[in-house]
Amino acid sequence: MIRGFLVIEFPLLYRDAHLPETNALAAFSFRGACQIDGTQLAPLAAFTGPREVLRTHEHRQGHAVLLAMFTPVGAHAFLRSPIDEVAGSTVNLADLTGRADELRRLSERLNTAENHRRRIALVEEFLLGSIRGSTPDPLISAAVAWLERGATRKRIDDLARYLGISQSALERRFRRIIGVSPKKFASLARLRRATRLQATGADLTTVAHEAGYFDQSHFIKEFRRATGSAPSAFFRRTA
Repeated sequence: MIRGFLVIEFPLLYRDAHLPETNALAAFSFRGACQIDGTQLAPLAAFTGPREVLRTHEHRQGHAVLLAMFTPVGAHAFLRSPIDEVAGSTVNLADLTGRADELRRLSERLNTAENHRRRIALVEEFLLGSIRGSTPDPLISAAVAWLERGATRKRIDDLARYLGISQSALERRFRRIIGVSPKKFASLARLRRATRLQATGADLTTVAHEAGYFDQSHFIKEFRRATGSAPSAFFRRTA
């Protein structure tokens, strides 16, 4: 239910942009500060739900953060509350979990930990304490696997028939557990697939075709909708 951990340190001021994402994550800052989208100062322990648009960060000099990345169904197992209520936003983990005192102690221990391995162990212990005993929804797990399989375009009515459930019931259940609709999840997964292909040096026509878009024009339109710029301009800025 936890896809992995990542520790990042920023010795100097650093600005970056993050593409839309299907998975939620928890971020634990243990030094310095980070500003989100030019306005919001990130909480020491933050939860970010699945998001449909670009997000920017300004990491202040000396910022250090540990990221815990959930699988698509893992965030619901951790929070045990509807993920669509926090989709597209970054919120204070203490407010979501009601564990402010525990998170305050965790923040202090992360700051004084002897190394990153110990920091990861501390966060893993905190997260597993919430996930333990929680079973992922098997139907939604199967839906996610079906949507992520291959690069062909996905029809949600086909998915509903495959799972033996009405489309409306599937949509409600999927939104509650994943945070976005099945159709939007498929769209975001396609965008992430295209980004990985672009990183290999493939041209935009090849990227569009192999990621599952109708054509290059369709890819550019969807990319611009999510990021505010065409893929060529975006990747040139972030290269």
